[in-house]
Amino acid sequence: MKKFYSLLLHFFPKVYREEYGDELQAVFDLSLDDAIRAGGLEVVWVVLREVKDLPKAIIHEHLRKPRYGLVAQSSIFNKDSYMKTIPKIERDELGSWKATLVSLLPLWLFFFAFTNIPGSFFEILETIAFYLILPVIVVSLWKGWMTFDLLPYSFLPMFIQLFYDDIDSSCKLFLKLLCTLTLTLGIVGYQRSLNKDTLTLAWLSLLLAAIGAWIFVSYAAQNFCG
Repeated sequence: MKKFYSLLLHFFPKVYREEYGDELQAVFDLSLDDAIRAGGLEVVWVVLREVKDLPKAIIHEHLRKPRYGLVAQSSIFNKDSYMKTIPKIERDELGSWKATLVSLLPLWLFFFAFTNIPGSFFEILETIAFYLILPVIVVSLWKGWMTFDLLPYSFLPMFIQLFYDDIDSSCKLFLKLLCTLTLTLGIVGYQRSLNKDTLTLAWLSLLLAAIGAWIFVSYAAQNFCG
């Protein structure tokens, strides 16, 4: 039970866990030892009390702790302050591989939400993807796993609906997939550049991937979807 409690402490914010984690663990260990010596149902009451109180404490600390992600968003148009903010961000946030994978989710959720592939399985997948888009974006921005400049970027595959509305659905799906895959490379380059504190290279990665996606899609539309 002590090891399980130790695992639960990892749900607290990292800064809080480093400051109070040992103390919380010590208090729980003493309470559990006293309950074992007392016998009866004391152990059950100790465990139930922690099960009831710990989730509320974890949520409270996450809401109370200022998010570095939001600080980074507010300074995004000021290169100096933006790059000063990034090194302060926890390793599991902006620029990490976790952030890279999470920031890809809106792009791919948009893709799956508008695939328009017939069949009950794909219709369920589209519905799930559609309803996940907004929560994923909100959480990713709040946690600092993505920045506001990735939002319009994630919408880009949707422009295929406007510019290539007259082509058949299977070819349109191919163009969306080609565009999404190319933009994925841009997001990966963007996040890994932030990890190295190179904001100019990060934005250049997005720009080059967007231009490349447009060129690839235009070429594919003319040569394979004519």
